[in-house]
Amino acid sequence: MINEKKIPIEAMQVLTGLRSNGYDSYLVGGCIRDLLLGKTPKDFDICTAAAPDVVKNIFNKVIDTGLKFGTVTVLMDNIAVEVTTFRGASPEEDVKSRDFTINALLFDGNKVIDLVDGLKDLDDKTIRAIGNPGDRFKEDALRMIRAVRLSCQLNFDIDHDTIRAIGLRAELIQKTAPERIRDELVKILTTNVPSEGLRLLQSTGLLKYFLPELEACYKFDQRNPYHDKDVFDHIVAVVENTPNDQVLRLAALLHDIGKPCTFSIDEKGVGHFYNHNIVGQNMSRQILTRLKFDNKTIDSVGKLIREHMCRLNNPRLNAVKKLIQRTGNGDIGRLLDLQFADEAGSASPHNFKPFEDLKEKVEYIIEIGDPLHIEDLAIGGRDLISMGFDQGPDIGRILKQLLQQVIDNPEFNNREKLTEIAKKIKLNN
Repeated sequence: MINEKKIPIEAMQVLTGLRSNGYDSYLVGGCIRDLLLGKTPKDFDICTAAAPDVVKNIFNKVIDTGLKFGTVTVLMDNIAVEVTTFRGASPEEDVKSRDFTINALLFDGNKVIDLVDGLKDLDDKTIRAIGNPGDRFKEDALRMIRAVRLSCQLNFDIDHDTIRAIGLRAELIQKTAPERIRDELVKILTTNVPSEGLRLLQSTGLLKYFLPELEACYKFDQRNPYHDKDVFDHIVAVVENTPNDQVLRLAALLHDIGKPCTFSIDEKGVGHFYNHNIVGQNMSRQILTRLKFDNKTIDSVGKLIREHMCRLNNPRLNAVKKLIQRTGNGDIGRLLDLQFADEAGSASPHNFKPFEDLKEKVEYIIEIGDPLHIEDLAIGGRDLISMGFDQGPDIGRILKQLLQQVIDNPEFNNREKLTEIAKKIKLNN
């Protein structure tokens, strides 16, 4: 049964508004699935016999969001309801063109209408493509990754014929817009069981087509006593051990991506991956750029990958400050989480003591508020210009020198002392 209290009144107003004007209309898709599972949907979609122009005439605020697919969005107060004209001449034809049975349930405002045995699959916790799975995936290859994502999110199994069809059609994913793949990948990574999704992406053959660098890690023997897993299994373990944060899990996913191409064996037969963190940072930039991630995410993930091998045993405060400076206040906590997860994903016995000590010192430094960045200095570029320094790159260089002085001696961070140091630098130059 559907708990109608979980349906916003605005969504019902759109539905009844269409139906009262004589247009066959239904709430459809993930919102009905989630309502039947006792969840509160984030989005509400309606399929209707009304064409987009008709929808615009019925409601006051309507924006075009996908006219080539017959879709407009009706704005009702703070709720946006996506309204799409039937794909075909009837709700039956519309439903049969959708992706999975559990996403094709209709609600007319009073009862659920099931034309594809979606209720049974919902009870059986099964993700099943509607009709011929291969045809559904030819229509939209992203549905293959969506099946994996839904399996993780709902803890459902993928039907045998559906998963077999994914394996047969996996190469079609290459024709999908990278930003669509990106969105599904992020949703998989931020589920409660991202490891299940990563393994499904690999076993179905999807991974090699949109993330071949990660596929190259599969069954790559590290031949190192610190690791009891191949590179792929280690990565999966690290992702699973990180808190549910998009940037952090992307960094965990890519933190050892540089290992296969930096592998070497010493005279004792032990494997090494020198500079794999630096190589991995560069590779992560290429991967995330290819998948259309924003620059802020790309930079943060890259810093975490670069610094994840930084092992500071009983470090001095100055060394910790420089690590925070390189990583940034916003990402230092993520780095610590990544390092803990990296250790937990390696061979036992585990030694978390260095990371616990580092975390304690990081928290202390941030709490006391010692200056760590140029913007924390008591003087800035305009002050240097007023002292006679030339505008341009030299200003940044001098400020960096002042910052290093302050990191070593926090008590120097006042206008008088920094002015004195700056004048000495000017004289020496």
